[in-house]
Amino acid sequence: MAITPRTEDDAFLREVDEGVRADQLASFWRSYGRWLVIGLVVFLASLGGWLWWQGEQLRRAGVAGEDFTQALSKLEVGDTPAAQPVLDRLAAEGPNGYTALATLTLAGNAVTAGDTAKAITLFDRVAADSSAAEPLRDVATIKSARLRFDDASPADTIKRLAPLAVPGNPWFSLAGEMTALAKLKAGDNAGAKILLTAIARDPATPPGLRDRTGQLAVSLGVDPRMLAPQTAAPAQ
Repeated sequence: MAITPRTEDDAFLREVDEGVRADQLASFWRSYGRWLVIGLVVFLASLGGWLWWQGEQLRRAGVAGEDFTQALSKLEVGDTPAAQPVLDRLAAEGPNGYTALATLTLAGNAVTAGDTAKAITLFDRVAADSSAAEPLRDVATIKSARLRFDDASPADTIKRLAPLAVPGNPWFSLAGEMTALAKLKAGDNAGAKILLTAIARDPATPPGLRDRTGQLAVSLGVDPRMLAPQTAAPAQ
């Protein structure tokens, strides 16, 4: 192929362009290369640290799970002195929810030992722990409210259980029953009747609790025919 001025110009322009690009790259590397290397090192170190932390969390959770299981086994055979230090340690520094589980177990031990004040303190600690799983916080709230029911004002019990004493909540029947009793204690018979009726009619209410709340509702003047459990509407 014959070389024309056009092809010579194109070749020259390509060489100039490649030279300019090389100069720009060299200039960029001189200006920012060190920082790019530092950034890459920092990124790799951060990634390695995060992976190590994840692995360490899994390892600690596994150890905590084994320790907690062994502590429960000791409690089952009545060896509370051997289980106590393990539960104390997990309650203070246990990972991934074991803090709340150990604290609830210690609270149960306190109830068994007759130390109601300590049990309430431990239950309240779990109830206020935003890092604990919601079901654990809820059960701690209910147990604390039950232990302090006689000494607490009706208004305090009702306020404490208000988020749980609503239809559809998994704890509705238990929290609702205590709330109804608090309303009776405060002289609010009408409010108690409404709540007791709702509990008795809730198909999710356990049979024993349904019978108990139903009998109390009847004693307050509710027609027994109004207490039949609701059934799900047929599918359309």
